[in-house]
Amino acid sequence: MGIGARLAVVVAAGAIAAAVSESIAPGGPSTGLIAVGAAVAAGELVVLRPPHRGPIPLSFAFMLVLIRAFPAWQCVAAIAVAEVLVVPLRDGRSLVQRGATSAEHFAAGLAGLGVYSALEPLEVLDPTAWLLTVLAGSSVAMLVVHEAIAFIRTRRLPPIGGPDLALVASGMLMAIGYRAFDGHDSVGLWGVALFSIPLLAAWYSFERLATISRTSEQTIAALSVVPEMAGLSNNGHAARVADLSVRLGDAMGLRRRQLDDLRAAALLHHLGHLCLDAPEVREAPIEPHEVSDTGAEILRQTDLAAAGDLLAADSVTLGGQILRLVSAYDDLAATGAMTNAAVFDALYAGPGFVYDPRVLDALEREVSSSLISSS
Repeated sequence: MGIGARLAVVVAAGAIAAAVSESIAPGGPSTGLIAVGAAVAAGELVVLRPPHRGPIPLSFAFMLVLIRAFPAWQCVAAIAVAEVLVVPLRDGRSLVQRGATSAEHFAAGLAGLGVYSALEPLEVLDPTAWLLTVLAGSSVAMLVVHEAIAFIRTRRLPPIGGPDLALVASGMLMAIGYRAFDGHDSVGLWGVALFSIPLLAAWYSFERLATISRTSEQTIAALSVVPEMAGLSNNGHAARVADLSVRLGDAMGLRRRQLDDLRAAALLHHLGHLCLDAPEVREAPIEPHEVSDTGAEILRQTDLAAAGDLLAADSVTLGGQILRLVSAYDDLAATGAMTNAAVFDALYAGPGFVYDPRVLDALEREVSSSLISSS
């Protein structure tokens, strides 16, 4: 079921429930509670996907409306119902994983409610400034819990920036629009709808960026097999080197952006071979450093300049050393003529300046761990 169909299910269910509530108690608060709860459920399906970090659900902004406008028990109930109902509608993964995601987001909502409930009565500043401060603190609490859970899972701190600001600002505007303060008139659900537009615009922008990124990744993947089709490297060499390089770089603490550059460099590390004359034409063998430097020069003329720097034969960066070592490892291991122990004996026996011993030790641990996991 596509995202449009899943959203249609949520919107239809919310509209029916709100219509029933309105017919039973016209003008009552239950209609608004149901409508905002349905928005929370829809926000679980529509997420911001900024580069180099995990997805952020738009539901956090709508949760802030519930936290601001309704009693705590109604807020908790609405978030809980929304999170339960959306479990079968989540994209992809197993039911257990979908349920875990809902539980994580419910915990984030509780954190936001807890911060709001604790700070709102204090009123340290003037009422308007204090309300804005409390709403911001509640939003930040939800994001902190969400990212803390992600950190426990990935051991990586996310970059903080535009997506977080968009979510916090839109949530605050929707909460104030739904329920005004100091005797000012509110616009109710119209405020939620109006102030959700900037957030939806941010979502659309990130979706377009993700589409462009996927197109770039597909182009790199297609180019990576050209040297293999020309018989210049073993079949699957580039993909294996890329996967192992990224795993090793992750284990050694490279950031997500660095891992992306490393993957691109690994996939294209034989591309320079295509630009060199055949050995019989030049009457001299092609040296590995020529392939690396030619490929690096090609990439430096594009948006992959950082990947080109890793690819250069004289690169002393951690990513460059990982790529050089993993490529040599795959060249030895892919033939199947040597045992894994013999491959590492050969790598360790080389001159000490060729491979960084720390990277070589880490590669041996990573490969051994993979072999144990697959056995």
